[in-house]
Parts: sequence; C-alpha cells; structure tokens
Amino acid sequence: MVSVLLVEDHKIVRQGTRLYLESMGVEIVGEATNGREAVQMVRDLHPDVVIMDIHLPELTGIEATRRIRHEFDDVRVLALTAYDEPAYIHALLDAGADGFILKTAELAELYRALNEVAIGHQAFDEATLEKAAQHLDAMPSQVEGLTNREIEVLAHAGRGLTNKDIGQALFISDRTVQGHLKNIYEKLGVATRTEAVTVALQHGLITLESGEQP
Repeated sequence: MVSVLLVEDHKIVRQGTRLYLESMGVEIVGEATNGREAVQMVRDLHPDVVIMDIHLPELTGIEATRRIRHEFDDVRVLALTAYDEPAYIHALLDAGADGFILKTAELAELYRALNEVAIGHQAFDEATLEKAAQHLDAMPSQVEGLTNREIEVLAHAGRGLTNKDIGQALFISDRTVQGHLKNIYEKLGVATRTEAVTVALQHGLITLESGEQP
C-alpha cells in the first residue's frame, strides 16, 4: 500500500482528495497546510509520496519539494496545482518533482500519476513538457544586465523568502526589494518571481539546492 502525505492549504480540496484516494486503497499518513509543515512531516512520517500544492503559505511548494528531495532520495513528490505555466514546470523539475498534475484533471488521472511516481517513474504530461521546452528556448538571455544586488535578491527569492524576509537578510526595506524585483522582471522579460528564479537557475546565477549564488 502506498503511503501519502497530502500538502494543500484549501480544506475542501484536501478532504476531497483524501476521501477519493482512501477509497482506492491509498494510505494517507498525514495532512499539511503549508510548506514548512510539509518538510517536517516528511521527516516524522517518511511517506512514499508527497502530493504537493505549489502555492502554499510560509514556504512555497517548489521550495518544500526542493528540501524534501534534497534530504530524502526515496520520497517521491507529485505536484498538484491549478497552474500549468512553463515557468512552474521548470521550477518543479529543478526542485526534483517526480510528477505534475493539474487540479482540473480527473481524480482517476491523479491516482494513475500517484502510482507512477510511487514506483519511481515520472508523471509529466508530454504536451505540458513540450510547452515548457518551447518556452525555455524562447527565454531571454539578458542575465548579464543584472546587478550583484539583483542577483542577491534572486538568490533569496529562490529559497522561497518573502519580500520582508529578503529585506531583513540584506538590510534593505521591503519597498527596495520590490523595486529590485521590478527591475529584474523588466531585464529578463518575465512577469513573475518564479519565472525570474527559473531563468537564474538555468543560467547558473544561483544554485539549485539552496538558492544561493554559486
């Protein structure tokens, strides 16, 4: 029997997923509502698979995935999210996720994906991966224009820190952090923090495990 940790901050989604999976014979060993709690529960419960939402409070699902996969080689992570933007796919692949499924999918698809990752296979939709690959080819390479401070901001953003946390780490104000991020987005031609971090990872500006500068 596959043991699963559910990580989802929306109670209705979490309960519905649990009821279905338990009806299919899956053992739900725990539920987490934020990324930090998820990492700790993996340490305590050591499930076979973590079903991970991406947008979570305190610590993003992407950063939680990175920490879990870095610490536990045998714990699989299946991302369950409402977003299929290529930047999220790249970030999840970089973090070590074993699969990706949309919340709009049928529950049977979730069950199939869960079984695939549980036996060590990947469960990424081919069309989604192709879309992500095309997006990567079209990504701008204007990373040379980033200042050292902007790279520092990106490094901390890659660790899942909030603007406030980044400001405290770099001894600057939240507004200054926001200004740096705005400049970064404009230089890289992206619209989100995740896309900016993805570009930085692809170009080796920040490291994969910690989000720090290499």
